[in-house]
Amino acid sequence: MKHLIAPTILILMLGGCETAQKSNGFVRTTEEYSWHISGQSSVDLVMELDKVWAARDYDKMRTFFSDTASFSFAEGEQFNSFDGFIGQVKKQAEAGNTWTTDYAFAVDLAPGEGGDWVNAAFRVEFPESDPKKKEEVFYEWYYVKNGKIHTWSQSKQVVLK
Repeated sequence: MKHLIAPTILILMLGGCETAQKSNGFVRTTEEYSWHISGQSSVDLVMELDKVWAARDYDKMRTFFSDTASFSFAEGEQFNSFDGFIGQVKKQAEAGNTWTTDYAFAVDLAPGEGGDWVNAAFRVEFPESDPKKKEEVFYEWYYVKNGKIHTWSQSKQVVLK
């Protein structure tokens, strides 16, 4: 009986270890892929960018993006250069709005191939004097690869009073 205890414990330990990476969801355009939870480093990069953006340090912001990055704003503006992107950011900054970060997480569409998609949400509250809007919630996707953002895409939800 004693000889069966050690092998039984070993089998239970090995059988309880799941080595396959968990995934869920689907991607309609690339059916062989599914979403996997990714690491923290890409989220950290986006949160560091958020700090620099809040400080309006546009020169430092440039260091977060690849030279070939593409940008798509919620209102439909699209840019294939950092200069075009920053021009639009500066225009929006004239309103003087500040924001709070609601969340950020990273997913990996193709583990082992490199690159993460980070999704983050930012909330901008409107002054009481605004007759209709209470706030806007911006949802942003960042494609991060090799420590640089290659794609930035934004959408928004308007919350009425």
